[in-house]
Amino acid sequence: MNRIIQVFYVIFSAIIFSLAIQNEFIPFGSPFLGLFALAPLYLALKNSRSYLEASLLTGLQICVVHLMSSFWLGFFRDFAIFTLGASALGTGAQGMAFGCYFHYFLGKRKIPSALHQQRMYQPLFFALLWTLYEWSKSSALGFLAYPWGTLVITSYKWNLLTQIVDITGTWGITFLFSLFAALVGEGICLLSSSIARNNSSQFFQYRQLTACCMAFFVLSVVYGAWQLNKELVPVKHMETVMVQQNIDPWVVGRDDQPIRISQELTDAAVEDCVTATGEKPDLVVWSESVLSYTFPESEFYYYDNPDPRPLIPYIRKLDVPFVIGGAATVNRAKKMYANAALFFDKEGEYQGYYGKMHLVPFAEVIPGAQYEWVRKLLETNLGFSSGWTPGTEITLFNVPLKSGSDVTISIPICFEDAFPMVCRALFRAGSEVFVNITNDSWSMTNSAEYQHFAIASFRAIEFRTTLIRSTNSGYSVVINPKGQVIADMPLFEEASLYTSVPIYKRQVTVYCIFGNWLPLLCLILVSVSVIATEKKGRKQ
Repeated sequence: MNRIIQVFYVIFSAIIFSLAIQNEFIPFGSPFLGLFALAPLYLALKNSRSYLEASLLTGLQICVVHLMSSFWLGFFRDFAIFTLGASALGTGAQGMAFGCYFHYFLGKRKIPSALHQQRMYQPLFFALLWTLYEWSKSSALGFLAYPWGTLVITSYKWNLLTQIVDITGTWGITFLFSLFAALVGEGICLLSSSIARNNSSQFFQYRQLTACCMAFFVLSVVYGAWQLNKELVPVKHMETVMVQQNIDPWVVGRDDQPIRISQELTDAAVEDCVTATGEKPDLVVWSESVLSYTFPESEFYYYDNPDPRPLIPYIRKLDVPFVIGGAATVNRAKKMYANAALFFDKEGEYQGYYGKMHLVPFAEVIPGAQYEWVRKLLETNLGFSSGWTPGTEITLFNVPLKSGSDVTISIPICFEDAFPMVCRALFRAGSEVFVNITNDSWSMTNSAEYQHFAIASFRAIEFRTTLIRSTNSGYSVVINPKGQVIADMPLFEEASLYTSVPIYKRQVTVYCIFGNWLPLLCLILVSVSVIATEKKGRKQ
């Protein structure tokens, strides 16, 4: 295959992939495009002639997808050059590394006959490797993990299929979609090859693998239908007010404006609650980064500010517990502060905070920022702060209900709801409902809001629990354990919402127990195949 055509296939794959992800033209993405997005890449890699060529092709596809689907990272305040630039280079480099593995199983090279005999199973190896790639990109890289730009978020609209994530995690969707695309690519190769057309054994193996793929899809859909038809019976309800003030808290000179707007919006939603139930809500949730001054030092400031309704007296008068995004002091002497969810009881008393544990790399935190000389270098020479200090403790909060019972809530902050391992730790600690607070207003794009929402929605299914997302610009929603939206607010508008949030009996799912068992199985299968192939190759 001509190299120009190979590059064309790679770019074409990246364009289809980017259109399948939530974007400005298709707000909730296209699962149909997601199914076929990797087929052109498979064709290009199938015809790669060297490890370097496959590495460059894979790195190019992944980098282009990242730039096209996550372009809004370029709006991230002072960190934009690091956030978009470093993440593009990082994902591209990771793609190049995986390109070598793709060439080992797919490319045109001198290979042991043991591997040659299994060439018709190349689509399976492609799916195993792509699943490993998305796992490493989204989770295994730890601090550098970035779960955007993945196949799984293209599947959001196919709720019948996505129910399997409570067993496989999102990796089951990745495996199915990448296997389907690879089989499409392999089918094109077979039809275009005269040698393959005359080889009945190759067609037989292809039909076997295709039948297995279809069986996986059918079983997934049957399981999804069973789950969606199960009756959900709440064990209690938490009357909740969510506030979306739609103001960028990073803008200088607006320290108290988010509070004033949030108060007005809260009053309207509380009135709705009183009208509907005859009582005030059980909880009010404001979004991330509403409060500008750090707790607990600034608690007294909020006894008198802002005018005309100081925050603490306002909460006390309302007589409702509050969750508010702000900052908490970790070590004042070393100027270490956490991006935090602050919890106030109905008396307005500050009860503590949860510090965001998984920070945005090269945005909320810079590698080495724990060292004073690095912080000084960043502040003196580059003119911006070194970011937040990551939280180290899982903290849950207890919300008393008007009904007489209570609810244990966890508060993953911003993009923490994109990481299953963060939410798994919170759920295993006893969380009955995820209450996410987010500030994505800086993105200035609908696609950024919908992508974040789509990724987060899988947490509700994985742990069969309710997820509340209270954001300052969208997408603010309540999602039930089936991944269905049961209440929402429009994007980029000042809005508030009263909703009776259903709380269900905790279910310990397969994924909750075993975590990322599927990518680990993929790793074992790929490793065993490589070892066995190399051993047979040496013997021959």
